[in-house]
Amino acid sequence: MFEQMVSALKNGTLPDVNLLRKRFAAALVKKMGVIRTPCSFWPADTKINPPSKQLLWATILLQDKENFSVVEAIISTELEEKQRAKGQPDSTQSHTAKVQQILQAYLLEFIELAPSQTFKENLRHKAKEFFPAL
Repeated sequence: MFEQMVSALKNGTLPDVNLLRKRFAAALVKKMGVIRTPCSFWPADTKINPPSKQLLWATILLQDKENFSVVEAIISTELEEKQRAKGQPDSTQSHTAKVQQILQAYLLEFIELAPSQTFKENLRHKAKEFFPAL
């Protein structure tokens, strides 16, 4: 669903905001439907189950703080369900720390998509709205 967004970032351009907003809305609905099922039923097809990191990247590019919280909750739920499926539930404090680590890793991957230092700084600037410690 977000191939064009990733491609644009790798080419050093920002994706079309209107198109990204429409795709994001559709992807968020799909993702919410997927995480309502047990993780053993989560499809690997990214058109049905969009990657959470790409949802996160889209919220940053759209500067959508409201949906950033929704995506953060999705990432938390995914982690919790995967841990539960393995029979290894985390304590709340440990779970929160792991979610923050995942968010940080996704953010670093987002910035590394940029082909130039200037564009990396542009993405970093956009991400500071959500991650002030950058």
